[in-house]
This record gives sequence, structure tokens and C-alpha cells, in this order.
Amino acid sequence: MTSTAPTDDLTAADGWRAWAAARDAELADPHGWLSLTALHWLTGTPAAYDDLPGLWWADAAGIHVDPAGTSAAGALTLDGAPLAATTVVWTAAGGAAGDLRAGDRVLEPVGRGPLNHGVRVRDPHAPAVTAFAGIPRFDHDPAWVLAATFEPADPGTVEETGSVAGRVRHRRDVAGHVRFTHAGAEHVLQVAGGAQPTIWFRDASNGGETAAFRVLAVDPRPDGSVVLDLNRAENAPCAFSDHGTCPLPPAGNTLPFPVRAGERRPTGR
Repeated sequence: MTSTAPTDDLTAADGWRAWAAARDAELADPHGWLSLTALHWLTGTPAAYDDLPGLWWADAAGIHVDPAGTSAAGALTLDGAPLAATTVVWTAAGGAAGDLRAGDRVLEPVGRGPLNHGVRVRDPHAPAVTAFAGIPRFDHDPAWVLAATFEPADPGTVEETGSVAGRVRHRRDVAGHVRFTHAGAEHVLQVAGGAQPTIWFRDASNGGETAAFRVLAVDPRPDGSVVLDLNRAENAPCAFSDHGTCPLPPAGNTLPFPVRAGERRPTGR
């Protein structure tokens, strides 16, 4: 994602169309966000979950599965090889042990802090995948390309936020803040850090024309200037699925006006 705006409206519109096409291709991935059909939170007791093969549990050592624990023994594979013995498929230090599957479903072990461990199911035959026809969007509008200034945060600044999954809390780096003017009023938004700085924000269009919140990538320049191209405001992954754990926008990242630019509320959500 990038928010850097070209210098003329025609080039900007062409770039926006290319960005939109790339986003649609990303969402059409058979094992992408639209394929999520379940997120099972695990306990310390081996248990079966819906139609997943095996018994699953989590402890300090990681996420475990016993493939022989149900009548579907032998149905699990790890990196293409049948899983025949109890295996740790995720650790806090190393992440996932490999490509874990049940048939053509991808089983994604997830860890969200020391107490929340689960397995997420990605099914390429999910109705949201097979019916996907593109993300609804507002038309490109040069008026939503806004000049702003970037004020970096002190190194090591972090913030804890809630999540769309009520049991999960997120800690993330704070890159700084952007300051801009719209309709004669000044606004300030926090920028999350990382390889790609991003703004997680709400606005007055949410819940109707748009999802509950959206995300905008930004690229601050060395001189402190930054372009906010709201035509490229994206839906967060959780806008497409009930099985995400997206962080919520910071408390102050709410714009009092509707941003009728970028991605609209996904169809059927």
C-alpha cells in the first residue's frame, strides 16, 4: 500500500485504478481473507472443533494437535506430508511450523499474546470467495488528496489498543502523527509504525456507506511533508470476515466528517 500521490489528476486516477485492481486480486486469493470460515480459540485441554481433524490444545510450549484423536486420523498434512503423531504446530518464538492443511483447507495457528491461542480455517470454497466480484469503491476524487505534515514520535513509543476480537489486546509502535486541514478545521491523526506506516481511522461515514473503520498507508518524506490520498483508504481485513483480530483505531483517530473516498462497506457485510 502507498499513499504517495502523483502530480497530475490523470496519472493519479490511473494509479488508483491499478491499486484497486491489485486489491481485488488480493481479495480473490483462494486462501485470502474471504476464505476465513472459523477461528477456534484453544484451551489447555485437548478438544475437537467442528469438522477439523484431530484434537487441539495450547500451553506454554505452543499449539499442539493430535491427528489420531478423532476418526479423521491421517487427514492432516504439514508441508505436504501426512501428520501421524502429536505435533507442536506453532510456538511463540518460531511461529507456525509449516503449511498445515486439512485437504485443501489451510489451518492457520495464531497467537495473540500469552493467553490467546487459536486455529483459523481458510477454505477456498467459502461462499465469500466464490461470490466475490470486487470491492465496492467511491469514484476517484482529486479533492480527497490532502497535503499534511508528519510529526515523528519519540523512539520506542508504543500504544495498547483493543481489538475487534474482544479478548485480544494489541501493542503497536507509534510512528508519529499527521496534521492536516479540511474544510477550514485542523485535524491530527496517529500513525502506526512498522515497515509501512499506516493510519487506522474512523469517520462519519462508518457503519453505513463504509465499514466500521478503515486503514490508510502513508509515506512521510524527509522534509516532514506527507500526502493523504484518501482515495486509497482500505477496509481492514476484519471488514470482510468475522474471524479477524484487527486492532481498533486509536481513540483520537476519529474524523468528524464523512470520508466518501476509498473503499466502501463490503457487499453483504
